[in-house]
Amino acid sequence: MKSVRVSLREKSYEILVGRGILRDAASYLKKKNFERRHALIVTQKEVAVHHEGALRQSLSRHGFETRLFLTPNAKSSESAKSPAVYWRLIRDLAACDGEGKSVFLVALGGGVIGDLTGFAASVYRRGIPYVQVPTTLTAQVDSAIGGKTALDLPEGKNLLGTIYQPALVLCDTQLLSTLPDRHWSDGFAEVIKYGLIGDAALFAILEKHGKEGIRSDASLLEKVVCRSAAIKAKVVEKDEFDKKGVRIVLNLGHTAGHALEAATRFSNRYTHGEAIAIGMLVACQISRRLGCLKDTALPERLEKTLLKFELPLFYKGCSLESLLKAIGYDKKSVGGRNRFVLPVSMGRVTVVRDVPDEVIKEALEKRRG
Repeated sequence: MKSVRVSLREKSYEILVGRGILRDAASYLKKKNFERRHALIVTQKEVAVHHEGALRQSLSRHGFETRLFLTPNAKSSESAKSPAVYWRLIRDLAACDGEGKSVFLVALGGGVIGDLTGFAASVYRRGIPYVQVPTTLTAQVDSAIGGKTALDLPEGKNLLGTIYQPALVLCDTQLLSTLPDRHWSDGFAEVIKYGLIGDAALFAILEKHGKEGIRSDASLLEKVVCRSAAIKAKVVEKDEFDKKGVRIVLNLGHTAGHALEAATRFSNRYTHGEAIAIGMLVACQISRRLGCLKDTALPERLEKTLLKFELPLFYKGCSLESLLKAIGYDKKSVGGRNRFVLPVSMGRVTVVRDVPDEVIKEALEKRRG
């Protein structure tokens, strides 16, 4: 097992990465002198079938009481981040708490479950502890780390949110074995992003081994997850609340990517990682057009690597107008001014504001399938 520390003074916490660590989840909480003894586990049916039993067994062995909250079945898991589901969770939490129990939340699932759980934890009684147990690669390397929580609104993704740090993050790489093939690709999009923004050596590992090479090698997978988590942890430490212009580098590909998700109504047409893959290529095109891109070979390397992880290079099924409208709602915009994270060279990015509309349109057009 490996450990990555997120150092935020009194809000510091550990990210534990290893194979099979879920069975010892409760012991890690006890080591933190976790005083609350009643866990409300937030998850969805597809995840509960595989992992809920092991988590509850671990908690019960160490004296924790558990209850379960299952998000409703839906065509898209993203729908669990709706205000309607959030209110159901809050009412369930209040009912549990109303029995005189000292409750904490456990997010057992991917980024959607983590966002929903973290948001509820941040506002209930002005903040209660929560633990992240991410079950997808995307969540283990990205969304479970850093404390960003959010709900979706019809106008856009993640428009209602807080920044509220978890008490602990447990990344059991064995849990990834139940992921559908598409979800592996989804998570690797975020890992590719980390290589682009801050770790050329990590990108080289991805180039060399591809999806099958990494996921079939337990040691290499653990290394990739740990390295990605460490990159995110360092960025979060420098800019926890995204106020210093440092944390925004984590959004490479997310401006156009989130717009694609919103324009397709958060449906199953594109996973988050698939949308981000296209968004990174849009960012490359904008960077080249504005003269920011110094490594001219980077876009081709990115395309070839995305293909090795079975990620799309082009989008279909939505209009240019809907994408531009969604970009206008993007939460990274400030005072009506857009902001794009653009690649400069491998491991280095820059942030550009007020990218002209015609440049954005041109980049989006080039990625239309």
